[in-house]
Amino acid sequence: MSAFTEAVLIQTGINVLLALGYWIAVSTGKYSFGHAAFMAIGAYGSSILTLKMGWPLPLALIAGAVVSAVAGALVGWIALRLSMLYLAIITLVFSELLITLLNQWDYVGGGSGLLGMTGTTVTMVLICVVLVVAYLILLTRSRMGLAYEAIREDERAAMGSGVKITLVAVGAFATSAAVTGIAGGLAAHQQLIINPGLYGPQQSLIIILFCVFGGVQYFWGAAIGAIVLGLLPIYFNGLADWYQIIYGLLFVVLMIVRPQGLIGRSRAGIFPVGLSLRRAAPEPEPRVREEESVG
Repeated sequence: MSAFTEAVLIQTGINVLLALGYWIAVSTGKYSFGHAAFMAIGAYGSSILTLKMGWPLPLALIAGAVVSAVAGALVGWIALRLSMLYLAIITLVFSELLITLLNQWDYVGGGSGLLGMTGTTVTMVLICVVLVVAYLILLTRSRMGLAYEAIREDERAAMGSGVKITLVAVGAFATSAAVTGIAGGLAAHQQLIINPGLYGPQQSLIIILFCVFGGVQYFWGAAIGAIVLGLLPIYFNGLADWYQIIYGLLFVVLMIVRPQGLIGRSRAGIFPVGLSLRRAAPEPEPRVREEESVG
């Protein structure tokens, strides 16, 4: 396997992990606009452990994921009980605060960042992807997966059914942050150098596009979106400097032509369950017509 092919496979796997991690949060109907912050926590956390403390990379990745999950649970507990607008604002503010902190923290190199991380391999990335996919398969077939879907479709109905909305949503957000943190750690040990500028709103937008482009109804739709959008700037060199604009145009066209994403049900299938059932129910015939037919 050539070095180029290996690098492409590693980057593709990391993109898939980012999309799958974000999908876990989106599966409850909660959209974060600062998810790159959890990627930064995983990247810096694992890098500190491997560079400064001599930890092996697998253990450092797990530790980075745990720290990311704790941060995700904290942010989720504060934000997920609020409306979508407040959730977007709080996650974005959290991301900006973290970037400011990293820029001022000399221990991690400040604005210059850290360098010298190595160790990410195709096998390691593949193992992480397989484990996350296996978890999501079990999740979507479990009662917890049904709770996620119920919250996404109708929070009030889910609450009436006994679902503890805040607890479930915070758990989903923490799990999402953990997977994103693992992706950040793997990316850091492939790129060899990281700095706070890599984890700004731009990176958060790319993660969102991965998921929305492929479709948020199924986790493998998000994975396909990450693969497609991740390979575009790699194999089309002319797009390297324009990929963000291309991503934006694709997103606009997709929202017009196929708002449910590449993978998803038709537009009629994206309405809340209750609304769909009410529209599908046949209207009863007026009694006057029945009397006329009898006469």
